[in-house]
Amino acid sequence: MIGETPATPDEEDEKEAAERRRERRQRLWQFLLDWSPVLAELAKIVIQHLS
Repeated sequence: MIGETPATPDEEDEKEAAERRRERRQRLWQFLLDWSPVLAELAKIVIQHLS
């Protein structure tokens, strides 16, 4: 790229770490969405048991 300085190794590490965090967050949300019916049913059972 014209006029851009090459990224330092620290900047590259930060970018990679940010990408890994983003991917991990996406996987967590997908897991919660996939299991939401099960978690909802479990919550319902717990509430019924406590009331």
